Amino acid sequence: MKKQEIKILISKFKRIATSHKYNYGHVLVIAGSKTMPGAGFLSCLGALRAGAGLVTYAVKEEFLTQVCAISNPEIMFFVYKTAYDIIEFINSRKISSIVIGPGLKEDSNILRRFIIKIISLVNIPIILDAAGISCFNGFSDKIKNVKAKLIISPHLGELSSLLNVSVDTFKNNKEKIVLNFVKNSSLICILKGYGTLVVSKNKIYVNDTGTPAMATAGSGDVLSGVIASFINIINDMFDAAKFSVFIHGLAGELAEKDKGQTGVIASDIAENICYAIKQLNN
Repeated sequence: MKKQEIKILISKFKRIATSHKYNYGHVLVIAGSKTMPGAGFLSCLGALRAGAGLVTYAVKEEFLTQVCAISNPEIMFFVYKTAYDIIEFINSRKISSIVIGPGLKEDSNILRRFIIKIISLVNIPIILDAAGISCFNGFSDKIKNVKAKLIISPHLGELSSLLNVSVDTFKNNKEKIVLNFVKNSSLICILKGYGTLVVSKNKIYVNDTGTPAMATAGSGDVLSGVIASFINIINDMFDAAKFSVFIHGLAGELAEKDKGQTGVIASDIAENICYAIKQLNN
């Protein structure tokens, strides 16, 4: 990113003396399962370190014990059974952005209907990651054609499966394939990996921060939380998405300096989000 653009975006993070937590958004993370309770926690941690005023982890009751066992005290919880429980909570608690997918273990058809119901009934930014994307394999048009404020953040394997395009085909045509997917839609697609792409129907950004040290489980979960937080600070969805991957990559670089290239884990990246923002503010 150009220095002047970074300067403009980072200026939005300055807080006035009279501000309070509700000025900085309430992020809802719908995630987790018995075997992957930490995925949603990492998204929540990413959102908190990125500046979210409040973060709630929505979890099914049968997984609540596992999730609470590893959670930060700053994270709130909401136990749900149906999409309507989620929608009622969103409306009553003034949720400003949502992450759906990290660590979810659900039948694809059930999860897809659950997500479509939420998307159709709310008008706030939604970030789909992991299972929130893969449940649409074979139904990519249902993502592409929604009118919601939607961002998806797949890695190459997930997008390959979603679009039924081989990984080998992607290797030399990434930009063209992603641009073709999002054209004529309001969707923003973040294709994670080396030179992460952020693509909308008329814009493309190639990220230049990051390190191979970030090739670790949960790194993308952290990113989804950062995006959900930044959307509440930076009004433009595309700018929020590209600044999220920029800061996420910079946080990975800072974590590598401390832990070494082979020692970085996802929570290290999350903990360095605030230091990446601080570095740009100096």
